[in-house]
Amino acid sequence: MSKILVLLSGGMDSATLLWLARKEFSRVWTISFNYGQRHRVELKYAEELACLANVEDHIVVDMPLYRSLKGSPLIDESSEVPEGEYPSEEPPPTTVPMRNLNFIATAGAFADYLEIDHIGIGVHSLDTPYPDCRPEFVSAAEAALNAGSVMVTKRKLRIHLWTPFIGKTKREIALLGKELGVPFEKTYSCYKGTEPPCGKCPTCIQREEALKSIL
Repeated sequence: MSKILVLLSGGMDSATLLWLARKEFSRVWTISFNYGQRHRVELKYAEELACLANVEDHIVVDMPLYRSLKGSPLIDESSEVPEGEYPSEEPPPTTVPMRNLNFIATAGAFADYLEIDHIGIGVHSLDTPYPDCRPEFVSAAEAALNAGSVMVTKRKLRIHLWTPFIGKTKREIALLGKELGVPFEKTYSCYKGTEPPCGKCPTCIQREEALKSIL
């Protein structure tokens, strides 16, 4: 495998994905999204991680469409960020509609332009109740990318969505990151967007539990 574009949020999952991609691919690009998220401070961490990983280029894309949507506290500051664990039976209130689909489609445009045949995204469905982290979503998104790609049509290649964490737990990802030497202290995960992180929102709790379990 040679080239990959990694979706990089600045969190521990995408950072571990990036460090794994450096091992598995010869050339690595990263892409982050400013979609009006409350926790947009993560973009600062993503930029630093991309620099540390010495990627070919770090792309930052503005996605203003989410300024028109309300409801999710990640993009609607009039809504309160929940505290405690993720709900187990339904998508959490922090779900941002079609976020990963929009991210993957945008990454696909850059991959088409740069002729990159792998796009990496650190979704994992075991610990996360989001609909767009499930294997069936990944399969459908990959099919759409290949159906609409100019590169695929011209060069008879295939774009692959690289999702090595799809069946892993957060703890397993943390263990892998430890083995790879991921600088977890330079990653960020907090829905409230505070520095230091709040320690009470679902992503803070999940992160803390995973990192404590590998000490």
